[in-house]
Amino acid sequence: MRVRAPATSANLGAGFDVFGLALREPFDVLEVELIPEKAVRVRLVDGYPVPLKPEENTGGYVALRMLEDFDLSKGVELRIWKRIKPGSGLGSSAATAAATAYAVNKLFDLGLSREKLVEYAALGELVSAGSPHPDNVAPAIYGGFTIISSRNPLRVYAISPPRGLGVVVALPDFEKGSTRRAREVLPEAVELDKHVYNLGMAAALAAGMALGDIKMIKEAMNDLIVEPARAKAGIIPLYGEVKRLGERLDAGIAVSGAGPAVIGLIEKERRGVLAEELKRLYASRGYRCRVWVTEPGSGVSEIPG
Repeated sequence: MRVRAPATSANLGAGFDVFGLALREPFDVLEVELIPEKAVRVRLVDGYPVPLKPEENTGGYVALRMLEDFDLSKGVELRIWKRIKPGSGLGSSAATAAATAYAVNKLFDLGLSREKLVEYAALGELVSAGSPHPDNVAPAIYGGFTIISSRNPLRVYAISPPRGLGVVVALPDFEKGSTRRAREVLPEAVELDKHVYNLGMAAALAAGMALGDIKMIKEAMNDLIVEPARAKAGIIPLYGEVKRLGERLDAGIAVSGAGPAVIGLIEKERRGVLAEELKRLYASRGYRCRVWVTEPGSGVSEIPG
């Protein structure tokens, strides 16, 4: 089975560890084939390097857990076309984990629900981040905009974003360090006014998605807790300037995942303007930058043929 695994943007706005958005581009391709022995093999066909030991690869680890939990008699080989850069903040590890859970479920006819697939795919984050993060993998499974309302038991809500919502993703050539490091710089205590502000922004963003109100979505893409802490620690380049650019162009801009990528939400017809301005800003400060002009996308899916 060959599947398409979308990039995702987690922590959207003030939705740290709760909100996620599937993107139409970029995406990985994962081919999963049954093998006679009960084992997992991982191969990189093309693209960015990834760990090839199954226990060190997010998809390989998910496959190992599923083979063990369901006492499956055969194994799988994972062949990866890795187009989503690891460590970019675009859900690279989540894409591999989600695609593996989806394909193993289909190939072995396990009949798992999408919430159960999220639980298994989140186990892949043990390899990359040290703990499961369902907000990273939920949009890769469900597509669209997802909300993790509870982790134990897991509760996922999925909302289809408005059709007129455009997305611009900018990935500067900047090494931020590990996801673990990005979590270490977060504050252990939060001021009450910032907590209340972030709750309001998160509520408005979810409401905007549900109501199809793009203006509300853009205005709610703000966070006073996580993004400023990471920017202060030097994990997010040009954070203040990028946010000011968003204000000038009437776009909602936030850090994607743990960064360094940023995501801009804007009306579809105005995506090109935002993309060009982001390119110009990063170039003026000496950063090479890859930009995608895209939109919200669907979850992991089988590629016909």
